[in-house]
Amino acid sequence: MEVNKSEIESYFKEKNINRFFKALFPFDKEYNAAIANEVLRLCSLLSTQYIQHFKEEVLLTLEAKKNIIETPPESILVLEHITQKKQLGVHFIPAFICSTLLRTSYNKHKFDQYKALALLVITRLSYIGEHDAKIKSLCDEIRLFSLGKRETLAGFLPDIGRYNFSELVKLFNSLVDKSSPTSTIGPIRNQLEHYNRPLKASHDFSRGYHRYISTQRFRQAGSLTIKPKEVLNDEGDQAIEISQLHFGPKHSESWQNEDSADNDSRSINIVTSTNNTSKSEALAAIQARTIFAQIKKKAMHLPCDIYATTELELTTLLEACVNNIIINQETDISKLLLLMLLTGSNDDQVKRFKPYRNDRKHIIGILRKHTLPSHSIRDELKCLTQPVENSICLPLPNTISSGLSSFKFKNIDKTSLKNFLQAINNSKGTHLTLTKISGYLHYHFSQLQIDPVITHIISGTDIKVLPALYYTQLPLSTLLNHYQQYLEHLALLINTELLSINPTDKEYLIGTTLHFDDKKLTLLFRALKKQIQKYQEKTAKQFSEQAHNDITVITQLVLMLATGYRPVSGWFGKRVDFHLPTKSYWIADKASSIGDNSRCIILPSIAINYLQDYIDYLRQAIIYHENQSPEIYDRYNDCLNNQAHFFFFRQENKILEVLPSNYTHIIDSTFPMQPNWARHHIRSLLFKHNIAPELISAWIGHQDMAKPAFNAFSQLSRKQLQQISEIINQHLIEIGLGD
Repeated sequence: MEVNKSEIESYFKEKNINRFFKALFPFDKEYNAAIANEVLRLCSLLSTQYIQHFKEEVLLTLEAKKNIIETPPESILVLEHITQKKQLGVHFIPAFICSTLLRTSYNKHKFDQYKALALLVITRLSYIGEHDAKIKSLCDEIRLFSLGKRETLAGFLPDIGRYNFSELVKLFNSLVDKSSPTSTIGPIRNQLEHYNRPLKASHDFSRGYHRYISTQRFRQAGSLTIKPKEVLNDEGDQAIEISQLHFGPKHSESWQNEDSADNDSRSINIVTSTNNTSKSEALAAIQARTIFAQIKKKAMHLPCDIYATTELELTTLLEACVNNIIINQETDISKLLLLMLLTGSNDDQVKRFKPYRNDRKHIIGILRKHTLPSHSIRDELKCLTQPVENSICLPLPNTISSGLSSFKFKNIDKTSLKNFLQAINNSKGTHLTLTKISGYLHYHFSQLQIDPVITHIISGTDIKVLPALYYTQLPLSTLLNHYQQYLEHLALLINTELLSINPTDKEYLIGTTLHFDDKKLTLLFRALKKQIQKYQEKTAKQFSEQAHNDITVITQLVLMLATGYRPVSGWFGKRVDFHLPTKSYWIADKASSIGDNSRCIILPSIAINYLQDYIDYLRQAIIYHENQSPEIYDRYNDCLNNQAHFFFFRQENKILEVLPSNYTHIIDSTFPMQPNWARHHIRSLLFKHNIAPELISAWIGHQDMAKPAFNAFSQLSRKQLQQISEIINQHLIEIGLGD
């Protein structure tokens, strides 16, 4: 249907249209021509099912054609001009229009479709007026995506070609709706909102609004990490730990938050106690510190813990609950207590369980969702990873599941449970409490040195509590085997078969997607080594930028797998940090933490070989570049003399320091995974080899028992570290790095 200019202008205020075109074409005729050229290209790309929703496209193309010249400059030059002038906050619409996808591994067609749709959405909202915040947020999101700063978000963006405009708006609305099954994690939900709000507003022709904010309002950016509530006892002593207040730029990628649970010892602890009757603030502070220290001690699950559940108490509880179920007396209370015991959850958590039902709608288990940020990998990268599931069914004994319609237990409160336990305590001389019951699973698994990842998945703990949850991939059978052995342990105490479960024939992987198949890594390193061998043919090629970057990348990849080094500024440290004769490597990748959180590991022999090759290359490069490029010559010298970080990249005769962002840019065409993928891979590898969890924590720098592994009271030995080094060395050989 043909629409003329006057008909479109009748819909919208002329001043908004003029204001928009001034914002769209604010430069001289050359730069405006580059913008106009890109506008026309985008309008020609969008499918008709979207174009038909936007009458504004006609007026937009007419205005763009007025700015066309014969040989316009490239649009990327406009973006560079805006960036150099530090005007991204002013000219955000031209910056968005001229953004170019930098990573070759991204789906360019999908990006262009989103960019074209965003252009028309922004045009409509500008015509309507008072939508400046939505317009700027959408422009910034598209531009940041083009720079590769929305890696995690990329996996959640729907394919535009599969939906019409109305369907796409509904889909985005479900992605940001917390109650929807398709909803995602908080940070990604916030980024999706930057798409959802402008899309919905343009679809509904919503009127804009302007909000006035007082200058006294606190505006400083920051983030707050709050851990789940920890309970000391049934008397109401509990604590909430706010791990850190970050007043600075928030992390743009989810992988940067994966170590946040134990990355900093700075915290604010809010302690509540019903026993606090003192009016003295000093005494209350002492009591609060005591309670928090006791909670931390309890979390260690020490064998000497006098408050741990005894075998007599456990047997007494099991007998009472099972007998009540058999005689159909106080059944719901007994089942709720058994569910707490089986899953390591408190009564409030049990009441929030999601049931897993069979075809007859009968409850047969507990449905757990183990969703991680690494699950949101882009479609074009899924061929590199192993498929994982995020749904887990914990089967329940028929004794418990039979007759249950849900886990809500509406008629049972804490008082009922405490009265039930009090009756047992009075008659049997025990001291059973709700916290003892919910804590027994954690205590038992800790004594058996079972990886805490297993415990936390069974109990459904928030992933922020344990960083290892982000990094570990495991088969479902491993989880269920430990769970079944725990049930057998409980059943053996009272010599019953009523706690047995039916074995499952399902088998799939759960956890991180970033533990790679050996064949994929073998192909990666084979391709890199083949490329590096080609550089040996000519001296000029051997010391070219590409050769330097490839040699740097393969050495870094080996060290990533060998050490689990966190991606930080100055990644892998300086030459002085490792000692080749003793294979020792000193790692300090927690620069933001208080105190010394460094660690020392033993490098595998293969890693030593690659480090030595890299050092030899640096020495040869010094000789070659002495008369070729003084700046590059100095940088090579500084690497070996500990005056600069040991690794760096080169691009267009410039030095690029080894920042995670630069690494991601350099390796994008080779292996476009998030920079800390090797930490996922190595932790999963060591888990598979049944390495003790405290040793794994020591190797990759996680805290154990609320302390860094190499604290003043550490009992780790060099022999134990050598064991891990040998396992990793064998793995490096298996993926083709041994020759």
